[in-house]
Amino acid sequence: MAGEFYSKVVENCGDIQAELEKVAQAYDLDVHDLWFDLLKVHTLVRFEAKSEYKILEGENAKQIDDDVFFENTKLSVIQRYDICIKKRLFRYFLDIEVSEENDKLFVVFENPFLIVNDEGLFDELCDCVEALMALNKIILRQMSAQHTAFKKELTDYATQDKQPGKILLKSARYAPNKPGCVCFTLKENWERTNKEEAPINAIYGVGKGEVVLEYIKPAQGVSGRDLKGQIVVVKEQEIAPFALEYSNEAFEIKDLPTKVVYSSKIAQYVALVDDKLKSFTKTTYTEMKSTGMPMFLGGVENGPSLYITAKNEIDNAIETNLRVEAKEIFIKGNVGKNVKLVAQKVVIEGQLHTSSSAEADDITITNNKGSCKAKKVQCKYADRGTIIAEVCEVEASSGSQIFAKEISLKQVKSNNTFYFSSRCSLESMEGNENKFCFSAFAEPESKRVLEETKESMVTYKEKAQKVMAQYQKLNIFVQKHQSTIDKIRNADVATRKALIEEESIKRIYYDFMDCLKRVKILHLYILKIQDFNHKFLDNLVQIESGMKQAKLHIDSPWTAFNTIGCIKTYSGRSQSILTENGEMTDFALDKENGELVRVSSRQHISKF
Repeated sequence: MAGEFYSKVVENCGDIQAELEKVAQAYDLDVHDLWFDLLKVHTLVRFEAKSEYKILEGENAKQIDDDVFFENTKLSVIQRYDICIKKRLFRYFLDIEVSEENDKLFVVFENPFLIVNDEGLFDELCDCVEALMALNKIILRQMSAQHTAFKKELTDYATQDKQPGKILLKSARYAPNKPGCVCFTLKENWERTNKEEAPINAIYGVGKGEVVLEYIKPAQGVSGRDLKGQIVVVKEQEIAPFALEYSNEAFEIKDLPTKVVYSSKIAQYVALVDDKLKSFTKTTYTEMKSTGMPMFLGGVENGPSLYITAKNEIDNAIETNLRVEAKEIFIKGNVGKNVKLVAQKVVIEGQLHTSSSAEADDITITNNKGSCKAKKVQCKYADRGTIIAEVCEVEASSGSQIFAKEISLKQVKSNNTFYFSSRCSLESMEGNENKFCFSAFAEPESKRVLEETKESMVTYKEKAQKVMAQYQKLNIFVQKHQSTIDKIRNADVATRKALIEEESIKRIYYDFMDCLKRVKILHLYILKIQDFNHKFLDNLVQIESGMKQAKLHIDSPWTAFNTIGCIKTYSGRSQSILTENGEMTDFALDKENGELVRVSSRQHISKF
């Protein structure tokens, strides 16, 4: 094995990746730990297949930027590069993506990507993209205009404080043929919204006038040169007729210049089976079983209402492993395990299994053992289940967890936990070991904000760790070569000139200067992350500090061993008070200091 690798200059390189792999093998390095500086780009052209390639030099080098010159079908063009291979000290958290047909170039950013509005950083990002293009053998041309457009995109994102995700950076004049394709809009929208793949046996709810499916007509491509400099001749494509079987009573068609749009005439469920658009208008079911029954997806906004009934008092109205979504769902009977209900309104005259859930704007349920999430929940018996709501009304509760802005309870047994941000009122306390917690993050919206903020804070913490790892790597490099830099700085003019002319010293000097620039960039990144974290915490503090009027009221005496708590994670300290048997006390947060206090204490006298 050769000695320690520092750098290697390769001139007239045609395959940068191959050169990186050669160095990695020679010095027993991981190729991912190597990178390169793009020193010079040579453009070579010829106009006859058997002639030699000639370098475009001087003013002629600018010809490659001319579209007429570049699109000349007789022209063959390649590029060679002078590069300096060295150990990778810095990563920019981005990459490029080239379309399969080599007609489009995208910049793909790691999420989250930190954009600091700094011209020096933007210059480095442009250089990074240019190097990645050379690595992928994309012809480098019109780079000044490309860099200007890229910087404008970055500036816009930085100004708006948005995440870039993916930017289309370059398109070739060449365009491949695009065959006709079917877009089952209902399925695609559902998968995008739910961030999961839809089951095969699904049918999709849709309202009157909503788009069901689109057929994108074939588009004839254009011959030309792709991004790698190859001339591509696009043949005239044969247009196959598109035929889709459908019911005129259920669907209407609009034939537009670029597509055919299929819309629904009625509220219904729809499935695409082979070349047939099937309509399902049945809305009343006696016992739903997973065997032979599809998943009912979508249609929550404007779709049908479903009515589901058990065939007897023993069997479930909905058996196991089903997902049912509709505008409204009315169930008479019990809901079995692993069932998910989603609608604007859900009514269950029966029991919801412990492993099942209902999500809606409005839920009315007889017996909840599962999970209910809604703006308003009315429950007769809450039995060990979970409820998340803006407003929750429960007649009797045992062993349940409830998160809500406002909670109304008639009868409270034992082992419940109630989280509320505004008001909790109960008529009678019959058990003990219950917890009543004042919590600003009890209601659905603030709970969502809390969960998303925590997730973002974890993500940015991981980003900070990556940034610090790079910072430490650069710091090690700086410390290792500080003596060489000091030697250059302290030398007289003649000695300094002689030192800089030594190739190894010159590379150390310029890399040292690069490191100092990049340390500045990393410092800006760290400040940006700190700013994000401060904003995250300020938002949570603001939400938590807004919980000032919250109150817990009881109409009857307290039993012993119930805990009244106040959870304050971001704006103060958490507290807890244990109830005493027989006391008649309400609890609230002090308007001055936000502390948990008894607001009335009337000792209940038992009559013997």
